Amino acid sequence: MIRTLMATTALATLLVSGAYAQSTTAPADPAAPTVQDTAPAAIVTLANGNLATNIIGESVYNGTADDAESIGKVSDVVFDETGKAKSMVIGVGGFLGIGEKKVAYDFSKLQWAEKNGDRWLVAETSKDELKAQPAFDPAPYEPATTAQAPGDAMAPAGTAAPSDTAQTAPAPAETTPPVVKADGNLASQILGENVYNGTGDDAQSIGDVNDIVVAKDGQAQSLVIGVGGFLGMGQKSVTFDYAKAQWATKGNERWLVVEGTKEQ
Repeated sequence: MIRTLMATTALATLLVSGAYAQSTTAPADPAAPTVQDTAPAAIVTLANGNLATNIIGESVYNGTADDAESIGKVSDVVFDETGKAKSMVIGVGGFLGIGEKKVAYDFSKLQWAEKNGDRWLVAETSKDELKAQPAFDPAPYEPATTAQAPGDAMAPAGTAAPSDTAQTAPAPAETTPPVVKADGNLASQILGENVYNGTGDDAQSIGDVNDIVVAKDGQAQSLVIGVGGFLGMGQKSVTFDYAKAQWATKGNERWLVVEGTKEQ
């Protein structure tokens, strides 16, 4: 069964244009104390888009002022069923001093800024807000286990399918409810994925996904696929229309499929 991987996705990425204003007037009195401008940097719209690999692994800060702190790093990007980026998954456990914890932070509220010559990813948030957020659960985005028998697909975790020879066991005091699948994907499920040019017996692997191109307006425009080996010409990466890529099931595996030929 083939389903659409994702439609074009929306990412609002922002960049600071200005640095701190510095005085160019007459030199100050040597006896006068030096005053530093601690105003946070202004944030303006980025002219172009971004790459998913420029986002994942990026440190996130809770502001641009001198007392701003790193709250953690981006570990993933969550896309909804239309391919729109909903949130970034950020590991904030160290910042909160509570061990490991990841939260899904609203993608539209994140901004790019420039601070002391470095590019910062900024989330205006606090420790209390992050503590109140539930821990991110990736399970709803995991691919279905195709190796399961159809009758076992909804069996709660930790229970076995009934058989003719099985003895009746006491009902468990508590069962784990089945995971409710979410519509959409994680960027980590796409990056590095092997791509095929069909699902027939003669289908071939054309390469791996190296990146996802995201436009200024937040739409994921294309997948960057390394096809050099398939073409027998060394290293070459091409962009393929993001909306036309599809997930398919082949045997007991999930395949990422793009309909393309060597000539294309």
